[in-house]
Amino acid sequence: MEEEKKTKLTFEDSKSEYKPEYEQELLLSACLLKGEAAIDAYNQWKTSVDLDNVDPGSYRLFPLLYFNLNSQGIEDPMMNIFKWVYTKTAENNQILVKNLAQLLKEFNKSSLETILLKGTALITTCYKDYGLRPMMDADLLVPTEKAGEAIQLLSRLGWNSSITPLKGFQEMALLSRLGWTPGNRKLEDFTDEYFCVRHGQDFTNPEKFTVDLHWHVLQGYNASDADVDFWQGARSISVEGVNTLVLDPADLLLHVCSHGAKWDTISPIRWVADATWIIDSTNGEIDWNRFIEVSNRHGNVLHAKEALRYLNRYLECKVPKSVFEVLDAAHITKAQYLGYHIRMRPPGILDGFYELSFLYSNYSRTNQDKNFFRRIAGYPRFLQNVLGMEKLRHLVLYSVFEFVRRGLELPGSIIRRLR
Repeated sequence: MEEEKKTKLTFEDSKSEYKPEYEQELLLSACLLKGEAAIDAYNQWKTSVDLDNVDPGSYRLFPLLYFNLNSQGIEDPMMNIFKWVYTKTAENNQILVKNLAQLLKEFNKSSLETILLKGTALITTCYKDYGLRPMMDADLLVPTEKAGEAIQLLSRLGWNSSITPLKGFQEMALLSRLGWTPGNRKLEDFTDEYFCVRHGQDFTNPEKFTVDLHWHVLQGYNASDADVDFWQGARSISVEGVNTLVLDPADLLLHVCSHGAKWDTISPIRWVADATWIIDSTNGEIDWNRFIEVSNRHGNVLHAKEALRYLNRYLECKVPKSVFEVLDAAHITKAQYLGYHIRMRPPGILDGFYELSFLYSNYSRTNQDKNFFRRIAGYPRFLQNVLGMEKLRHLVLYSVFEFVRRGLELPGSIIRRLR
């Protein structure tokens, strides 16, 4: 009991940079709970926020808020706002899904299997209502060994890749003035080294429809056979009459917890609603043994168990106590513990060194045939490719800029943690 308390306190502290604020937790309760609990939370929430300045993470929950309150017969002038967001979300998602279906047809013609991930999987299997879950893009998984083939197909269809995202970095215009203008990633830039350290890449067509193409489900280093269990457990589904696959509910839950429950520039509170709906839509009949096994296999035990602890406050079908007992007993390496905590907070100086060491470790795995000195000599070029930089001097500019930026933010971060 004492050990469980210690773990829980550690989680509360580590996630303080990304966990929902008080007002956001009220909103989540109003969206996910029933009866008086939901009504009380809504009444407290609406008196504590300014709708003209609501954060993007909360705005994404407005359709779900409308659905939950409307289903309980709540009448309130603000419901018109939530209904409008719900209606627009449904309209936008209908267009997105139709575009997705057309793309899936092209993949099927090329004998490329696909698995729906995140939003597209959730609205078709859990929410079953286009208006409940806003989406900016569609997420697709292809077999790891077919990633290059899938990218070539997208290129032939007129899709272009986006620039490689840099965690927490929003000063692209400044780097442009320093001589680096980020551009689209070329086909030859998608190397085996890139595939092993990235899990996916955004692509956009001329109509501005974006698909996030994944060759791995989870972020971080992934071996070529890392996703075998996800493919083996996948289930068939039809989208606008086009056949594709979705993850097993246990795998989908792990993906939502792993991808959503982390720091982001936009408060990622939507993962709480997504995960809650996955569990409740199955009436709690998640294959928990599978969830535990996959969490262990992919080194996501810490992330999984702490996310489930947080979720239990919103669930109608609570996560069984036995699940936490098994997850608490699992071995967690120092590297996994460090990686988990880094994902929970805005990027700092120490995090930058960790990210560089992580990339070097993966780079070394794919260059084992080279001696130490050749690997060291080739590492800058590897970073240049992974970060999507035209020249090595751009890598130097970015590194210096990030070191200074993160250093200037360090005092504020320390003060926030002390508070």
